[in-house]
This record gives sequence, structure tokens and C-alpha cells, in this order.
Amino acid sequence: MLIDSHCHLNFPEFEGDLDACLERARNLGVRGFLTVNTKLSQSLDLQKIADTYQNIWCSVGVHPHDAEEHDHDTLMQDIENLCAHEKVVALGETGLDYYYDNSPRDLQKKAFSIHL
Repeated sequence: MLIDSHCHLNFPEFEGDLDACLERARNLGVRGFLTVNTKLSQSLDLQKIADTYQNIWCSVGVHPHDAEEHDHDTLMQDIENLCAHEKVVALGETGLDYYYDNSPRDLQKKAFSIHL
């Protein structure tokens, strides 16, 4: 059994084609999907996708590129609240990305620490 452990089913490329895309993947043997969050503002969209399909789960997290877009004073509570959803099975996307430096390193470190 194959499981896609890192996909972004809420990205615009799937809009209007998600059912067909999932069917193509199933025909190739993929039986489960983990759609990975990058922005907390999109968490409810991911949860809706996961609720719609039996074999899709989601994560909650802040991508390091977007670390500066979040209120770090409430981030832990926001993540904990979103993790209460039954189809949330992972934290992420998170980490440090010093290659692109799209967010200041200190804020990346802070967001990553909160995830840990």
C-alpha cells in the first residue's frame, strides 16, 4: 500500500480537479494522503478536504517561509486548538530554511521552537 505522506491538496493547481487527481492516484495504488499545512490561515480548508475524503488526513503548521506572518504570542495555542480536529495527525510543515531566508531567522527559530 502506498501513502502520499506530503502533498498540498489545497493548492490552486488542484482546484476543480481534486477528485480526478485522487482517482488517478488511487488507480496507481495510493491509498492514503497527508495534506500538509503551510499557513494556519488555511487549516480549515485542509480540514474540510480531510473531512470530505475517508483516506485523507492533514497536518497543522507554519512553514519557515511564512514564520513572520504569525503572531508568535498566540501560535502555540492556535496550533493546539487546530490539532484537536480528529483528522489532524501531524505537525508541519515546519523547520528552518536559511537557504531562501524568506522570513527572518529569529522568527523561524521561534516558530520552530513552538512547534517542538
